Amino acid sequence: MLLSFFQLSLAIRNVWPQRMKLKSFIVLYLLLLLAGMPVTLLSCIPYGLFGILVAVCIYGLVTCRDTASQNVCMGMIGCVLAIVADNFLTILLHMLIPLALINLPFVSFSVRLIHILLFYLITLLCGRLLKKLLLSGKGVFRLSQTWYLIDAALLLLITIYLFDNLIAGQNGSIGKMIYNNALHISGYLLVMLFLLLAMRRSYMEQIQTEAKQKALQDLQDYTRNLEAMYNGLRSFKHDYINILLSLSGYIEDCDMDGLNEYFKNKIFPTKNLISQGDYKLNQLSNIGVLEIKSLLSAKMIYAHESAIDVTIDIPDRVDHFPIDTVDLARILGIFLDNAIEAALEAEQPQIGLNIIQNKAGVAVTISNHFRDNGVMLHKLKQKGFSTKIGHQGIGLCNAQKIISSYDNVLHETTMQCGCFMQHMELTARKE
Repeated sequence: MLLSFFQLSLAIRNVWPQRMKLKSFIVLYLLLLLAGMPVTLLSCIPYGLFGILVAVCIYGLVTCRDTASQNVCMGMIGCVLAIVADNFLTILLHMLIPLALINLPFVSFSVRLIHILLFYLITLLCGRLLKKLLLSGKGVFRLSQTWYLIDAALLLLITIYLFDNLIAGQNGSIGKMIYNNALHISGYLLVMLFLLLAMRRSYMEQIQTEAKQKALQDLQDYTRNLEAMYNGLRSFKHDYINILLSLSGYIEDCDMDGLNEYFKNKIFPTKNLISQGDYKLNQLSNIGVLEIKSLLSAKMIYAHESAIDVTIDIPDRVDHFPIDTVDLARILGIFLDNAIEAALEAEQPQIGLNIIQNKAGVAVTISNHFRDNGVMLHKLKQKGFSTKIGHQGIGLCNAQKIISSYDNVLHETTMQCGCFMQHMELTARKE
């Protein structure tokens, strides 16, 4: 039996998605030995084989979470491949070598050695072919959801085979049949639970990865805009020196009329060049959370470039927000997108962002001017309602769902005098 479990471990190793190290191989072998005790000690063949299958699935989920769905699938394929290859070689060797010779000690050892060598080569070749076909990362195989569906289908087929074909005859016992079917379904549901949990974890990791990629892109835009502002400042500094030199000529000639006309026509209009670039973007440096800083900078830059008067007030440094940064980024993204779209329709486009660190936590306020269409405030939070044509109206509803999942977030929305305001109090969580 030790050799049988070694061959099973070898087959799984040869089809495994990654290169399996010696330490991992030993852990897999010991795990299979432990799971196979019902087969070796209690002769519970179908239940023991199902336990081995469960052990392979759990091992695949735990060893490498990035490819958990592929590990489970290839592990089950390795189990099937081990059984098929072992039976094929046993039949082949018995056909080629007379039974009388096989029973001889020396010949028996040689045959067993040849059996293991051929088993290794067959599983290695099949493993490479399967990995080339299934792990190419093309088409539907690049999606983790596809792999989980394949896992569920394989698991269902194998368990049905184990409990329907390997269980001894029921002998007309209804109770035995119900017991076996209940055990069959319970085992399948148990492994399906592990798969569903792994799918949920994969989905959450995918959301976080996309959020980090978006944050990185926003940070690159933020950096690029700061470089443009710095270059503009250097250019103005150079022009400012030339302006002073041009003024000195009028002053030396005491030509006050010429100086007055030159100032009004040439110097005074340059104030617009300064005020257009001055929208307090530097205050975003007080945000110590990279994801939030990147999001806010991208939205504020877009609002400024859309000819909206932007005001940013972040007097103190904020290094921590007492809720998940991915959820906070989603909430702020929805609020700022709506604020920008509403401000663009107002007679005087204006948007404000205020973040204050206090003893209780962090207070965030987003305000914007809007065109009053007589819409009631409670309707804006309803799913499917939107004042914009072609929009699904799910943004504020989704934001409200995220906020309601936190007991430490107080949210208040107000509309008055043509100003729409979203205010959140993020209090520190209780340990």
